[in-house]
Formats: sequence, structure tokens, C-alpha cells
Amino acid sequence: MQRLFITLLASFFISSLLLSQSEKTDAMLFGHVTSASTGEHIPYVTIQVKGTTVGTLTDASGHFKLANIPLGKQTVQVKLLGYKTLEKEFVFEQGKGMKFYPELETDALNLEQVVVTGTRTKHYIKNVPIRTEVITKESIRNKNALNLFQTLENISGIRVENQCQACNFTMVRMQGLGAEHTQVLLDGQPLYSGLAGVYGLQQMTTLNVDRVEVVKGAGSALYGSSAVAGAINIVTSEPSFTPNTKVDLQLGNYNTNVLSILSTMRNEKGNIGLNIYAQRKAEGIIDNTAEGLTSKEVKKKDGISDRVASKLNNLGFALYIHKPFFTDDKLVIRGKTLFESREGGIIENDYYKNPFTDGTENIETNRYEAELSYQKKFGRNNELNFSTAYVNHNREATNDSYLNDYMDTHSGDTPNLLDMRPYIALENTLTSALTFTSKMGKHNFLAGAQAYITDYNESGMYVVVDTESSYLGTSYKSVGKKFAREIGVFLQDEWDITDKLTVVPGVRFDYHRSGEKYTSNEKVFDSEFPETSFKQSSFNPRIAMKYNLLPDVTLRANVGTGFRAPYGFSEDLHLCSGSPRVWKSSKLKPETSISYNFSADYYGKLIRASANIFRTDLKNKIDFADAGAVAKGLGYDYEWSNIGNAFVQGVELSLIAMLHHDFNAGIDFTVNQGKYKKPRQDWEGTAYENISVYIPRFANVTGNLKLEYTPRTWSFTWITGYQGKMYIDYIAENEADRKIKQTKPFLLSQVRASKQLGAFQVYAGANNIFNYTQDERHLDDAAFIYAPIYGTTFYAGIAIDINH
Repeated sequence: MQRLFITLLASFFISSLLLSQSEKTDAMLFGHVTSASTGEHIPYVTIQVKGTTVGTLTDASGHFKLANIPLGKQTVQVKLLGYKTLEKEFVFEQGKGMKFYPELETDALNLEQVVVTGTRTKHYIKNVPIRTEVITKESIRNKNALNLFQTLENISGIRVENQCQACNFTMVRMQGLGAEHTQVLLDGQPLYSGLAGVYGLQQMTTLNVDRVEVVKGAGSALYGSSAVAGAINIVTSEPSFTPNTKVDLQLGNYNTNVLSILSTMRNEKGNIGLNIYAQRKAEGIIDNTAEGLTSKEVKKKDGISDRVASKLNNLGFALYIHKPFFTDDKLVIRGKTLFESREGGIIENDYYKNPFTDGTENIETNRYEAELSYQKKFGRNNELNFSTAYVNHNREATNDSYLNDYMDTHSGDTPNLLDMRPYIALENTLTSALTFTSKMGKHNFLAGAQAYITDYNESGMYVVVDTESSYLGTSYKSVGKKFAREIGVFLQDEWDITDKLTVVPGVRFDYHRSGEKYTSNEKVFDSEFPETSFKQSSFNPRIAMKYNLLPDVTLRANVGTGFRAPYGFSEDLHLCSGSPRVWKSSKLKPETSISYNFSADYYGKLIRASANIFRTDLKNKIDFADAGAVAKGLGYDYEWSNIGNAFVQGVELSLIAMLHHDFNAGIDFTVNQGKYKKPRQDWEGTAYENISVYIPRFANVTGNLKLEYTPRTWSFTWITGYQGKMYIDYIAENEADRKIKQTKPFLLSQVRASKQLGAFQVYAGANNIFNYTQDERHLDDAAFIYAPIYGTTFYAGIAIDINH
């Protein structure tokens, strides 16, 4: 099947090449590109005839040749991230060549970076009305970020964290709110929710990523449910104007190795381009730490995996076709597949290799994505965009929950091997979005609609463990069927009231419907599993303002409401949640929110400084807890419930400075506070009642320091992250040992160095270089993790850049 797919794709592309030869005008432009500050030649600069698909790249020596340019007056753009874009007009004639030797000025602060996420329209980052932060391709490479989890590390206002000691499940936290409040987008589509929300941060490769855009604060007005804290948009790369293949081999300690291949090409006319990429990553098991109450006790091996062994394969393509049907449209087709396996548990004698043994985690993921997007311009001021994507996500997982529950209820006896089954989940998701933008005078109108359809089926083995049940010890297979349907429509107007003041009002209406139904092959309590259903609508307005106080100083403010529908909780999927694990009552209310952000940004030539004040108020916050009396009576172990109201607030400060033409420094500092309005019910009447009002896993202070030194063909990067004190729950098996711990502050540092040798680059680096691990550890609560549980890792690699 895969061979057939690749053959069809190759045939389609070759046919397109043959049918899309460029017009032979013999008008040429040639020359070289140099740095205005150093006079050195700059390789791999894009030279493009504006408004056309005719373009090329400078070679490794900074020289270029552009042939068959359209005749007449044309504007030539010269652009490269990190430099200011240069434009110059030429008049091209048949059979004649012209010389061009542009000098580019440095744009170390990336102020000419184009962003789209904040308003769904294109803006330079300096001019965007909604404050947007960008993680560039160069930043991703310089920190050796191979996946989205590593990419989001050390970003102001964002914390990525490991949530499970056993399977290494990760999540992202934005301005104190968890993954369930943050919408992760892939080229504007919400493809990484549901099952992908559990391990997706580590599974999503950055090999084909051009940049990551981060918009904090009220995002529901544009992106719907789950965008309460904001949106993270992964924007993938477009094909290069010259054929190019990059191969990267990386080796590290603990049997860590990565092989990556990215190939990009266009036809001679430049209107058809193709990216193909593949990556294989393998990580060996790590055992550095053990249970203990002090650092000394923790820093020893215990024969149980701290990092699971894993193998991850990513394979994908992106086909870009300009002018497929008209003279001003574009069609993009993308496809991707990934496979991952995770194994962890007791290491001795490869005990963890048997997925049905005690203490073992064994998880396999297969995922397939297909996406189509189409863009059509109508004149100079109107544009239609349509995109649709389909995802098939499969997971098989085993842990020792069924085994241990069976042994506990059967005097230590083990179940029949023939009865053992993995948890099996299958999710099918279809998303679509349609937007239309129209610029009329000082207004830029946006109207759109978005639909989200998902069906989720799961099955697993369970045991009745309620000692008061007459069915105690009964083993059964549970089958769950879940679905969600969402549709939203939205409107927005970017109104340039004056040259200095822009106001952006917007509104979105959403309708959500979802439900869950469970069946079992054995009778396990006296009634049937109750079905749950939710039907809710939500109306979310937002208004944003941008005011240019001075030529280099911009003030921004926005306020908006948001909502979170009670569906697709990551903790359900992390626990492999077939009934009767987690109960969600039909009476569960959606979370609603109101968010405020005010920021001031200084965009100097050599310095960029920012201050951002934020606050989000949550109503009917949903949280995970042990099952109450009603849920227990229905056979459930856990439940989701509305625990009341809460808020998060804080101040972010950041400074980026170009201290020398090859030396940049950045520092950021965030002060946070997050509290529930009342003590959490689980802790009432305990010694921890008063501090239970603090939102767990939300550090009071965070900060980052980043230094980049790039003399000629060398590159050095140093990053240090600081995490202040925070509270974390310890849910011990013995209730008397349960507590809320206040963690100690700590620093984590990483370093990377590289050297360019013609087409080759050699590099090496280390993470967690001071070997820090958390100072207290308990294995009976897999979620009791707040810092690294293994120490320093090293890597080295070689990459080759082949221009065909």
C-alpha cells in the first residue's frame, strides 16, 4: 500500500513537471548577495520575482542565477530570515541579462517575520494587532529541538512538563492553564487533540517545520473550544526554489539515535513544489533515580525505567501547486504517517518486554493524516481559504492496572493469559475551515466557519474492585463509544482607525454536541452503564487594540471570553479509560472564561523589550478526582467534576539584544499566581486545606536565559531555564501519606555547538548539563513528577546539505 502511494505521488509529480515547463524568455538576473555589515557572501538567500513563482536560492558561495524571468517591469525580492527583505525594480527584456549585487542588513530580532495566527491574516510581527511570539526554524535547530515538546521548552509563559513517571506522558501549560485550555494547531487546523493530546508533543517532528507561532490569551473567538489560554500554531515549510536534500545523523548516550532526511524541489516554472521528509528516532531505556525523600536517596538506580525505551518513525510529504485552476490560486496537499512504540518497567532480564507483566507500560501508536488546503484571490483585496483534514489515530496500550486489580481481588492469583488484552483505541477525526477576507478602505473583514467531527471507540479489560459490591472480583471487557460534533462561525474586523490606532473586534458562535456509551460482556452491577450526552452552545466576543505610541513602541490590549467543552480529557486517554475508570456526568457544566492581556513592546534596531500583563478568570473549572459516592455507585473509580471558580494572573518581562553582529542575548522573567476561589474538596479537613487553593504545577516564578554566538562558520548556543516554587499533589495509595508538596526552585541548562564545513555541518550538545533531578520521588503516584527524573544526556551529529 505504501509503495503504491509513493509510486502514484511520484507519477503525479513527474507528470506535473512535464506539463509545467516555464516560458523561455531568456531574460536573466545574476549576481551575488553579501552582508551589509561584514561584506561576507550569504548562502541560501531566496531571490524571487514578486507576485510570481519564479525564484532561486543563492548557492553555498552566495551567488545566484535566475533565468526565464517574465518580461517587462518586475520587482525582485531578496529575503532570508535574520535579514531585512530588500526589493528592487527591473525592466526585463527578451534574451538580455542583468547584474544584481544586493547587500542585506541584519534583522537579528526577526521583526520582518510574517505571522498569521493572531488574526488569521498575514502581518509582520511588529505590526500584528494581537501579540504573537515566534519560534523560528533557526531557534529550533540551535536548541536541537527534534519535536514540539523540546521546541516549546524555555519559552516565556509556557511550561512543558512530564506528567507520568511510568510512560513519560507530556503536556503543555500556557500562563498556568493546562493542555486542555491550549489549542495546538498544525497549519491552522486543530489536528492534535483527542488521543494525540497525550503523547503528541513528543511525536510531532520539527523536521518540516518553518516556525511555531504562539498567541496567548483569549483565543476562543477565533479557534473555538480549548483555546482559553491561547493557541500554538505549527507552520510547515514550503518547497525550496532549488532542489535540495538534507540528511542528518545524530547519536547520543543511552542508545539514542536519530536519522532525518528532508528533500525539497520545484519544477522549472516554479509553480509546483514538493517536500518529502522522513525521520527515525530511537531512545534506549534510562534508570538514574529511585524512590526517596531526599536527593541523596533519589539519586540511585532501582531497576525501573525512568525514561521508557521508544522507537518513533515519521514520514510525510507536502505538494504545493500554484495556479492549478486560475491565475491567482494555490492548492496544497499534505500527508503524514507516524508509528511509535514505548516500553518501560522492570529492567532486569528484560522483564518489561513482556507487556502483560506487573509494573510494565507498553504503548503503540499508529497515526495517519491527510490534509488539503486551497487559496483563491479575487482581485487585490479579497481572498478565500478552505482547508480540510482527516486523521486516523490508533493506540494499543497495556499496563499493570488489570493485572494488579485481578491479583488484589483473587488472593494473589493471576488471570488466565488467554483473557489478557491491551487497551485498544481508534479515533477518526475530520476538521474543516472556510474563511473569506476582504479589505475595504481602513477595514479588513474576516468571516469564517469551522467544523470538527470525531468518533472514538475503545475497549479494555477491567475488574470490579469495590469491596462493597456483590460483583467484587468480576473480570469483564468494557467497550466504549464516544463522539463529538462542533461547528463554529466567526466574524472579525481589523479597523485601522488612524495610522497609529488599530481596533480588532471579533465574535464567534459555537455549537457542541458529544456523548459516551459503554457496554460490557459481563454484568458488573445491578443497572446498566448510563449514557452521557452534552449539548451546548457558546457565544465568545473578543476585542483587541494596537496603538503605536512611538515609532518603536507599540501598546496592545485584548479582552475576550472563552469556553471549554466537557469532552476529550487527556487524563481519560492517559489512563486508558474504558468504563468504569472515569465518570463524566451529563450534568457536567462547560468551563467558561474571560481573559485580559495588556502588553508594551519596544522594537529597537538592536534591542527588543516586552512587558505583558495577563489574567484569566475561570468559572466552573473542571478537575479530575476520585469518584464520589454517586459515581462509585455506578462502578467508576474516578470522575470529572466542576470544582468551582479559579484565576491565573501574572507579568511577563523579556529582553532580546544584539550585542554584536554575531552575538545575541535574550532573557525573560515571569511572575505568576493561580488560585481556586475555595479550597479543593479532596483536601478539606486536612492539614493541606489552606494551600489546596493554589493551582498545582504552576510555578510562582519562571525565567530563561539564552545566549547565541555565531562567528563565521561556528555557532554556539547556551540556554538556562529557571523554575521557581510550586505546589504538586502526592496522591499516595495509603491515604494517610497523601500531601501537597511545595517544590524547591531549580535551574536546567543546555548547550550546543556546531561548525559548518562547506556542505557539511558537525555539531554536539548536552541537555541538563548539571545533572539535576527532582529531590523527592514516589512510585505509587505516577503523576508525582515536577522535575527531571534522569540526568545529563549528550549527543553529536553530522548533517549534509546537498543542492542538486
